[in-house]
Amino acid sequence: MNGSQQKIAKFRAVLPNRVIVNVENTNDGLWAKVSTLDGKLSNCYTQAVNATELIVMINDAIFTHFEIPEEVRRLIGFYVPLSNKHLQMEEMFNKIVSMEKQLDIEGDSETTLTLREAVC
Repeated sequence: MNGSQQKIAKFRAVLPNRVIVNVENTNDGLWAKVSTLDGKLSNCYTQAVNATELIVMINDAIFTHFEIPEEVRRLIGFYVPLSNKHLQMEEMFNKIVSMEKQLDIEGDSETTLTLREAVC
């Protein structure tokens, strides 16, 4: 890994993998509170005129909070919204992985399966 790659990896390690964004529509546009489940990001707010600008402003607020230098921000990545379908798929995948781990540890497992509408 060269120096530039090490620098990028160092800053990526500081950033949360996922953030929670609460958006409120106001007379002046959109206002957002950005946080994480683990509390590493709190009291982080931003605003924008429209949803497209809000995504940019949210990323700027996160990078500013974690003191990510301007020259590496575009190399690090970009937070994007996840669809509900993506979140449902992720939840199902995590349950399957958990069930497999339980089977590997104990040799048997009991779980509840529920009928849901297709998410694929």
